[in-house]
Amino acid sequence: MKKYWKIFGWICLGIFLQFKFNVLYGIVYLENLNFHDRAYWVKMDLKSVEDKVHVLSVETTVHHSLGPDYFANVYIPESYTVLNQEPYLGAEARPGYKAYKMNMKRKYRDVLSHQVFLLKQKNPKEEVPATPLVVHFQNMQQLLHEDKTYQLATAKHKTNLQGPELAEAVYPQQLGM
Repeated sequence: MKKYWKIFGWICLGIFLQFKFNVLYGIVYLENLNFHDRAYWVKMDLKSVEDKVHVLSVETTVHHSLGPDYFANVYIPESYTVLNQEPYLGAEARPGYKAYKMNMKRKYRDVLSHQVFLLKQKNPKEEVPATPLVVHFQNMQQLLHEDKTYQLATAKHKTNLQGPELAEAVYPQQLGM
């Protein structure tokens, strides 16, 4: 009889722990849904390696995300050639742009990515007017946010990036987003 109660106790403890962790997960999920807005952050930086080659560093973050899958694509104008990556053909085509995929990784409540692009102007003698670098945030069903804050321009053989240190867009949290 003593062995029976010992086994019964272990089974009850297992059921209790399973219930406890599911309840904690539910509480965290509801807390995210009701008390935190979902934010999209984009941070870009352009550094010159040589006169003709530039390093574009792009960081994206989906802060307080509830969904399991987020994808980000960066659209770079066709007047620039990316030396270190191939264009991503699975993204929506935009005239005058080539799409490049960001490698998104989940870290607790956020989905982060960091990518480095080596840029070279296709025609160095030509001036390029300020053209936005477009970043698409999407999940499996829909486009969630489009950012056009940063602009890339070449004037007098100098390429520069115009935009704030950090671009942010905040939306209220919803199920299915």
